[in-house]
Amino acid sequence: MTRIILTRHGQTLWNIEGRVQGSLDSPLTEKGILQARSLALRLKEEGITHIYSSDAPRAVNTAEEIRRELGLEKLLVDPALREFSFGEWEGSVWQELRESNPDIFKLWDSEPHLVTTPGGENMELVTERAWKFLQQILKLHSGETICLVTHGLTLKLLVTKALGFEVHEWAKTPWQHNTALNILEVKEDQWIPCILGDCQHLDDLKE
Repeated sequence: MTRIILTRHGQTLWNIEGRVQGSLDSPLTEKGILQARSLALRLKEEGITHIYSSDAPRAVNTAEEIRRELGLEKLLVDPALREFSFGEWEGSVWQELRESNPDIFKLWDSEPHLVTTPGGENMELVTERAWKFLQQILKLHSGETICLVTHGLTLKLLVTKALGFEVHEWAKTPWQHNTALNILEVKEDQWIPCILGDCQHLDDLKE
């Protein structure tokens, strides 16, 4: 049996400002760093042998907190774990985009899997690249416990796929808040959820 631990980076400046990050980046806030450290402490006894991260600095810095706490020798980085690319929207404030693009956001709110962002990606493409990478991890680390640090939408799409849902059924899985924890056991082609979208480790952090 292989165990896959999937999580999201800590809170960032743009998370607070309500800006679109996607393939761009903004630094972890002080709270985001504390979130990462709290997650690291929670994962200490999980027996993680390798940790992988998106190459975005916000994910790398979160993963580094985990790596140090666990005493792992190195962090492995791969662009396949990047966030959904929002193309021309990146860096903009979500609310302003909504106001200036009402038609596309009407579709985004009801059937986001049908939306390809201007100059960016769509849910199908993101799921395909991230899931392909996850399959490689399963082959490379069979029987081990592996931690992957990624991003909110990419993470949600991976969990959706792992639970056997189609992309258009993505709303059936939990939203992935900053450092949300997902632990799944993989036996052959069967994915067994143990923990999904859990943030208990953040209970002691002040808002």
